[in-house]
This record gives sequence, structure tokens and C-alpha cells, in this order.
Amino acid sequence: MMRRVAILLPLFALLAGGCKKVDELQAALDASQAELKKTQKELEAERQANVELEAENQTLQERIAELEAEIEQLERQIKDLAEKAGLTEKELAELRAEKAKREAELQVYRDLFASLKKMVDAGTIKVGFREGRLVVKLDEGILFDSGRAKLKKEGQAALTELIAPLRDVNRDWIVAGHTDNVPIKTAKFQSNWELSSARAVEVVTFLIDTGMPAERIGSAGYAEFDPVADNSSPEGRAQNRRIEIVLMPTIPKNLQDMLSNG
Repeated sequence: MMRRVAILLPLFALLAGGCKKVDELQAALDASQAELKKTQKELEAERQANVELEAENQTLQERIAELEAEIEQLERQIKDLAEKAGLTEKELAELRAEKAKREAELQVYRDLFASLKKMVDAGTIKVGFREGRLVVKLDEGILFDSGRAKLKKEGQAALTELIAPLRDVNRDWIVAGHTDNVPIKTAKFQSNWELSSARAVEVVTFLIDTGMPAERIGSAGYAEFDPVADNSSPEGRAQNRRIEIVLMPTIPKNLQDMLSNG
């Protein structure tokens, strides 16, 4: 009898230890499943936020197609109005001037699309529209190391490719620096304002030194206050750390006259 008890005691201990291991494994599994659900929820929230942001933007090809449709519509309006009695020469001239302005804008975008297509296809840059302005976007990782404002070699190479396309457009450009919402405080940069501004100036200086007319380009720092993605995830923050080169709009002459006279 004592021998049987002696044999069973280690067996009970083994079973008890096994139950403990099962409980530990189950707890780890439950924790993993909870973490997975949390991650899936975060990813879905980020996906939805990005869908909404992308809906506000417009690709270069979409803008070209839109302008082509607008020009066709203006042409039809001119023809229709020309056939109607009572249309003044002034009204016809205004319509023709508007059509010419759209055609000039269309040509700018077509030329840019052709000259930047290689870089877009390679993933070096992204080109689109935000708030009605054409934007050439470069990720921070191509241009700068984390927390620094000195251009990397690959960043210099990417910007060098951009010189000719930017210079060929007879318009002004603004280089805009953007960060994520993680605060920075180093000996050199006391805030994201300083970091974003320093990076924009660094890009402008390089572009001017390599052939961009100084009178056609400027810089601005926006810190974390103009995001293109949700800052709650690493992926969103990575998208927000960027340099944008923005094509500035032209002010119609009649509006210039109004402003100067008013």
C-alpha cells in the first residue's frame, strides 16, 4: 500500500504541474488574442482614416482628366453662346480667356506628369493634389535620418532628379517640412517647428545650389499640424514625416487689379 502511495504522489504532482502549464498557456493565448483584436481594430481605424484622407486628395492623372472635361465644357459653352443673339464680345472674350487659362494649366500638368513619371513609378516621390494644389511628396526616410536636418546621399540624388521638372514650370514653388506629433527636444531642435523648418530650408538650399532659381522657391515649416495620416500608429506617423514641394497658384490679373486698387 505504501509503495502504491509513493508511486501516485509524483503522478499527482506531475498532473498538478501540467494543469498549471495549461493555465499559463491558456492565459498567454487569451492575451495574444486580445492583442490581435486590438491590433486589428487599430489597423481598421487607420485604414478608414486613410480612405477619408485619400478621398480629399486627387491624383495628377485625375486632375488632368478633370481639366480636359472642363475645357470641353467651356468650348461647348462658347459655341452655344456664339450662336445666341445678344451675346457681347466681352462675354465671349471672358469665356475664351478662361478656356485659355485651363488649357495652360492642363499643359503644365501634362508636362510635369511626363517628366516625373519615372520617379513616381520607382516610388521615389508621390504626386497628387491637396486643397487644390499640386504636391510633390518625398518621405522623410529618403531625405533625412531621424531627428536630423542634413540631407542624405539618396535624398540629394532624388532632389537632383527633380531640378529640371521644377525649373521647367514657370511658377513658384514652396518646400514644406512636416513632422509627426512626437515631440522633439534636442540641443539643436527645441521643437518640431524648428526641425520641420530646418529641413525645408536644407532642401531649398540644396535645390538652389544645384540649379533652381532662388526667386522661384521658398520654404515653410508646419511641424505636426498638417497631417496626411493618423498619428496613432507607427505607419501613420511615418506618412506624416515628409517634405512636400507645392506648386503655388497663380492669381488672375483681374483679381490682382482688384487687390491693388482696393
